[in-house]
Amino acid sequence: MHITPEKIKEAAEALECTELKSFMFQEPTAGPLTRKRRSSRSTGRSSRRSTRGTRRSSRGTRRSTRRSRRSTRRSRRSTRRTRRSTRRSRRSTRRSRRSTRRTRRSTRRSRRSTRRTRRSTRRTRRSRRS
Repeated sequence: MHITPEKIKEAAEALECTELKSFMFQEPTAGPLTRKRRSSRSTGRSSRRSTRGTRRSSRGTRRSTRRSRRSTRRSRRSTRRTRRSTRRSRRSTRRSRRSTRRTRRSTRRSRRSTRRTRRSTRRTRRSRRS
């Protein structure tokens, strides 16, 4: 069964439906009732927005890489400083050990010498008595 425009008119009049009337008065050459694409102006805007976003994101990545580089440099410096300080402390402990050894040696020697002198004095006293 073929629907003719006259039948549609009759149905519209009978129903008094506005949607059918608007459909009836549409031109037959009109294309499918889909949304048109946005105009070139709006696409330009969206592309600008997208480039802005990429610029911002690239700036953020640059900043973050700079920060990470700075932090790595700082950490390297701090590790160097700690190494130096540990070396110095080791040297100082070695020196202090050496000095304590020397003082011990010297005290031992002095004790020996004092013992010897005491012995010798005792001997001389004994020899004088007898």
